[in-house]
Amino acid sequence: MVVSMANILMNRTRSRLIRYLMTHGPATYHEVTAALTISASSVRKHLSLLCEAGVVILDSGTYKARPDLVERELADLAATFQSAGSDFRKRVTDDSHLSVSAFHSSECPGTSKRTN
Repeated sequence: MVVSMANILMNRTRSRLIRYLMTHGPATYHEVTAALTISASSVRKHLSLLCEAGVVILDSGTYKARPDLVERELADLAATFQSAGSDFRKRVTDDSHLSVSAFHSSECPGTSKRTN
C-alpha cells in the first residue's frame, strides 16, 4: 500500500517522523524512537510506510527524508486545494443570477403572515 502525501500529513505520527527527519537529518531507527517518544512498533510501521511512499530512504540502517520530494508533493497537494477552491468560487459566481431576495425577507418563502 502506497501512502499519499495527504495521508502522511493527516497522520500525526507520520507527520512527526517526516518533520523530525527533515529538521534533524538522517537518523537511525533507535534515535528516532528515543527522540520522539513513540513506541518502537509504531515507529517501525510508519517508517516502513514512509519508505514505501518514497519520502524517506533507508540507507545502511539510517533513515533520511527526501525534502525535495516532500516539497514537490506538498506543492501538488496545495495546488489541488487551490484548484478546488477556484472551481467552487467559479460555481458560486456562475450561480449568482439566482435571486436571494427570499433570504433578505423576514418571512420564509412560501409562507404568509398570520393575521389575528
